[in-house]
Amino acid sequence: MTKQQVTFFSQGRRLQGTIIWPEAEPCGAVVLCHGFGSSAEDIGGLLRMGERLAQAHLASLRFSFSGSHPYEDAGTIRPASEWIPDCRSALAFLRQEDPLAGKPLGLLGLSVGGGVVIQTAALDSQVRCVVALAPVADGYAWLRHRWLSTRGEEAWREFEKQVAQDAQQVARGEASRVMAHFDVQAMDNEQDWEMLLEQYPQLLRELTLESVEDTFHFRPGNYVQDIAPRPLRIIWGEADESVPLTDGYDLYEQAGQIKDLQVLAGAPHCCWNTSWEDPVTQLCLEWLGSYLTSSASVANS
Repeated sequence: MTKQQVTFFSQGRRLQGTIIWPEAEPCGAVVLCHGFGSSAEDIGGLLRMGERLAQAHLASLRFSFSGSHPYEDAGTIRPASEWIPDCRSALAFLRQEDPLAGKPLGLLGLSVGGGVVIQTAALDSQVRCVVALAPVADGYAWLRHRWLSTRGEEAWREFEKQVAQDAQQVARGEASRVMAHFDVQAMDNEQDWEMLLEQYPQLLRELTLESVEDTFHFRPGNYVQDIAPRPLRIIWGEADESVPLTDGYDLYEQAGQIKDLQVLAGAPHCCWNTSWEDPVTQLCLEWLGSYLTSSASVANS
């Protein structure tokens, strides 16, 4: 396999990514989308996913969303207003690569990135198939769930108030307030978080409250029904501590055919670097391979 560093543009912003090409001519390609506060490799998970895709004769493009590492404005992520255009630009960039001319493209994303691939597929009828790993369907509900789970209703209301006040300050031309990522997601084990930051310095330590306000408006769940009849596989950990499994059942019910929901017993929210990574990878390869490397035809593809 060959790894190619690339740059492309989204709404005038320069984005960086890596294409992994298989040894032989690719049958198709997959855009890989990282989660909230992460970056292109997604603590190594998307790097390894790209390598496994190459072994299955599929190219892949992983990239860092706007406002993420390694950009100068890291910490200013806007999933609702910028990440969907970023993903669509990544697809457009791949389509103009000569080895992929006329080849099918798919999407794979984790968490907030999982929500991105759902909304992007709904808006881009040329996407052949989708895999969403524990996707965030509603940014406001997701953050509220995290805060209520660890810090309670009163703390959540105070956090909402801070975000609203910050939006007013930004409207007056003032800079958005910065908050520790640990607090934005209402995490509860600071020692584990610091160890993760030390191991993966690409993770964002801080985020602007403007980023939070934008995440409040992230609503990919409103688009899931528009993916059909193209194939959607949703994968969830039964022990997901970040995005409740009930959201997975709701998304599955709202989605049209062709659809599939896989629930892994005992698995956490993020399966990278755990014993569940290989089973998740196998489920992803199975779905993507079925629709990108075979002659299977899907309406609107």
